[in-house]
Amino acid sequence: APGGYTRYLHLNLSDNVYLLQAELVITYTYVVPTQQAGIYPITGELSSTVFNTGVADGATYNSIMWVGTLGSGNTGKVRFQLASSNSSTGPWTFYGSNGTTCDTNYWYETTAPSTPVELKCAGAYHNNHQYYRYKVQICSNDCSSSGDYTPTVQNIVVSWSP
Repeated sequence: APGGYTRYLHLNLSDNVYLLQAELVITYTYVVPTQQAGIYPITGELSSTVFNTGVADGATYNSIMWVGTLGSGNTGKVRFQLASSNSSTGPWTFYGSNGTTCDTNYWYETTAPSTPVELKCAGAYHNNHQYYRYKVQICSNDCSSSGDYTPTVQNIVVSWSP
């Protein structure tokens, strides 16, 4: 993949080697794979920076939504977890919900772009906290297998009130 890399070359020699005017050139080539089924990874995740509500007594967290598009044919999913704290340095424990239970292994799932999902864990884990972060997971298919298309997320909106 594109990027900067550091490589080390370790030589184990069994004879004398004289390096007068010697030059070693190594060329790396990235080969783009041919289009195949399930070319996108199953999931990709991003954790946000810290957001400050500015409410010293803490905020009430209501909902989260994303703005963007699903993959071609309305495929893929976008899921969230939320973490909050009274300190800008954390600790940060990300929670989601399966609809009835809040846990670090669950995610809030939105059904479509620009559709808010209620933060059901807010009362137990987030309310009255001044700072928050979110984690977004983008699934190219159903979050358990790779897909041919992926959602595009342009913006994430966390609704809170003082």
